[in-house]
Amino acid sequence: MKSSPTAIVLLGAVAMITSCSHKAAHKILTVQTTTISSANFAPTVSAVSVLESTANVYVKPQIDGTVVKILAKEGQLVKAGQAILVLDNVQQSAALDAAKAEAKKDQLNAERYEFLYQQGATSAKTRDQYAAKAIQSRDQARADAATLGYKFVRAPINGVIGDMDAVKIGDYVKKGQAITGIVDNSALWTLMQIPATQANQVELGQTVMVSSQTTPPINGKGSVVFISPYFAMKGTNQSPNTLMVKAAFPNLTGRLKTGQFVKSQIITGQFNSLAVPVQAVFMQAQQPFVYTVVPLSKALPKIKASTSIPESSKKKLESLPANTPIVVQKAVNLGPLQNNLYQLKSGLQQGEQVVSSNTALLRNGMPVKIAPAPTATKGTN
Repeated sequence: MKSSPTAIVLLGAVAMITSCSHKAAHKILTVQTTTISSANFAPTVSAVSVLESTANVYVKPQIDGTVVKILAKEGQLVKAGQAILVLDNVQQSAALDAAKAEAKKDQLNAERYEFLYQQGATSAKTRDQYAAKAIQSRDQARADAATLGYKFVRAPINGVIGDMDAVKIGDYVKKGQAITGIVDNSALWTLMQIPATQANQVELGQTVMVSSQTTPPINGKGSVVFISPYFAMKGTNQSPNTLMVKAAFPNLTGRLKTGQFVKSQIITGQFNSLAVPVQAVFMQAQQPFVYTVVPLSKALPKIKASTSIPESSKKKLESLPANTPIVVQKAVNLGPLQNNLYQLKSGLQQGEQVVSSNTALLRNGMPVKIAPAPTATKGTN
């Protein structure tokens, strides 16, 4: 009959058990163990990506002029429509005042001639002439008010003002000249370049976790809102053979900023699987192994049936308590690591115990003492 791998390992360890049993009787290594059970796994696609505000604009005057007032400071939070700069406007203010006066006079005349027309004291033609003039004057006043309004450079959105060093009182600015920027960091995009080998795993709506490179990290959570219809093309800033994926998320802490690089993880699925703690795994020749814990009584029948083990060794083993725990090395097939747990693909069954401490000090067949499971400490009021 062909021996199983476990039997070979156990039999090969007998010499060590018997030789060290008396020496270890007074000093047995204490280890912690973990019971193999299921855990939730969420595969991810990772990328280091840059953040971009969903609302980010330049402040530009709509008319030429000389700066006479600066009403906001860099780094200041402003509201949409709030004045930031005032340009010279003496001429425009005077024109508006004159237009308002003219409009008021013409409106009074129009009202008077309307009254006279109702009394039959003037013709409809005369009344209509004064009414038309009132409308023309009113529209001119509105146009002059708009022209004056252009002399007040206002914030187009809510946000924080950027660098204001580019403009000072007395500077002459031109229409369309970028004076500063305003950024609203309350909502952000993370722009990820996903390698072609992982692109098919990404879908719209998938959850994206972001984490800053600061200590401690600042975290955020969003979802995929855009997947580019093409891979990186020649002449773009993307790396070759990558797909641009955009995720949006609220900047709840307010501490993440446009232009900041973060680690982004797209969660591409979820599943339940048996798991092995990372502390239990060790490598030999690129093969992962663990130490399982079994009672001596489980291994003893195979040992006693062996014809290659001396009777004296068998008797020494039989003299040990049947419940003496020993460790047995087992090869395992593992999946990706997540939250300090490896996905267990094969090699162990649910409920088996594996050693999760002092694995570097263990050898096949060593008797061990299992440390009691830690108990939760109750807080005191």
